[in-house]
Amino acid sequence: MTLSKAIITRINNLMKIKNIENPYQLALKCGLDESVIRSVLSGRTVHPNVHTMFFIAVGFDMTLSEFYNDKLFDIDNIDEN
Repeated sequence: MTLSKAIITRINNLMKIKNIENPYQLALKCGLDESVIRSVLSGRTVHPNVHTMFFIAVGFDMTLSEFYNDKLFDIDNIDEN
């Protein structure tokens, strides 16, 4: 799985866990524009910057470390081809 796909999967999983129904609700919690969230979730933003990821993590009430602390991001699971 690519890093971009792992990020998308993690966001979608957290949205389910945190009962966030759509990108608009996540954007409100993050303080980001909805178009930024939609761009990340659609894969248009292949490499979201650390600023964006920081605020996405904040939207889930977690740190960046907590966001990336998931087996999805284990080095053996990431393939950038």
